Amino acid sequence: MKINNSPDDYENKDKDLYEDDLFEEDGKKVYVIRIIIVACVILIGIAVIFCLMFFKKPKDKASSDLQENITDYTKNEDALSTPEPLPSPEEEEAYATPLPTPGEEAPLESSDEEDDNAFAVHGETMQKGTKDYTKVKFDTKRNLQEMESYFEVNNNEAISDLAHLDRYIAMSYSLTKTSEDSYYYGDLNASGKPHGKGIAVYEDNMYYYGDWVNGKRDGAGKWVHFHIHDGDDVKDKLTYHEYQGTFKRDLPNGPGQDHYEYDLSMLKENKNYVTNYICDFSDGLITGEIYCTTTDKNGGYKDWEGTAENGQFEYISASRDSNRRGPVMTNRENPDEYMWINDAENMEIGVTSYYSAYK
Repeated sequence: MKINNSPDDYENKDKDLYEDDLFEEDGKKVYVIRIIIVACVILIGIAVIFCLMFFKKPKDKASSDLQENITDYTKNEDALSTPEPLPSPEEEEAYATPLPTPGEEAPLESSDEEDDNAFAVHGETMQKGTKDYTKVKFDTKRNLQEMESYFEVNNNEAISDLAHLDRYIAMSYSLTKTSEDSYYYGDLNASGKPHGKGIAVYEDNMYYYGDWVNGKRDGAGKWVHFHIHDGDDVKDKLTYHEYQGTFKRDLPNGPGQDHYEYDLSMLKENKNYVTNYICDFSDGLITGEIYCTTTDKNGGYKDWEGTAENGQFEYISASRDSNRRGPVMTNRENPDEYMWINDAENMEIGVTSYYSAYK
């Protein structure tokens, strides 16, 4: 049977076909959008994983600068180190006696022999000779401005050269004749106290450059002590002492490096002398895990590790040697070698000679 369709019927039919095509096209668009969204989510996820894998949480500038300086220094030490022959039995007994077997204790014998302990790094104050530094002219502001410029770029050689000039020695020495404990140049707060960044000089050729808060050393900084002697019969083995790290309440607090340099000609044979403590400090005293380096008369270096709390080493065992010393640090390259110290000396170990009115 033949059915005649009206023009309206054809119009409705075309409309239906158009709507079907439209919905089909919209479906394709939705499908494409979903694919794009899923792809974006995957890419974001990959980016987050990549960041977690390859980027560490940044430290503050003071900590990162300190770590960089410590890393550079230990690399330099490795380059200076030379292989050393194994000690003779006599040398081993004299300094690094192996730990006794369990249940066996070393004899507690005292000794009258002078014991030049590795941890005794205290220096002497300046020995004056014939030079009269009260006659030497100096300009405090000019001196401190000049030295600050070299502290800013960490030019230790230039800092040392300046500190040994008569006009700098005279500036430091003049503090012994006044009621002031330092001369300062740098930022100030509204009350006129050091606040921000600045440099100060103290008696006995000591300097500090770094952060200040309301008149106190606080934040990242560097303190140095030049052991300068204008006289004969010098007994001070040290030539230079530096602490670089964090300060709080005018004292070394937090992570830092305490560094010592010696006149090697004055060191004894077969003795180790502390050159570095790299650790945390509590009011100037070593605390927590300690990384230590030592030197000897021949300039050889050794690496040690141990643990301390508020300036006292924790003994590795109850063993004692003939000088009543106990083992407190282990040689990182030779676990059978130890650093020894007695109870009387095992206290207040930290940044020696450091001056602070709040100490």
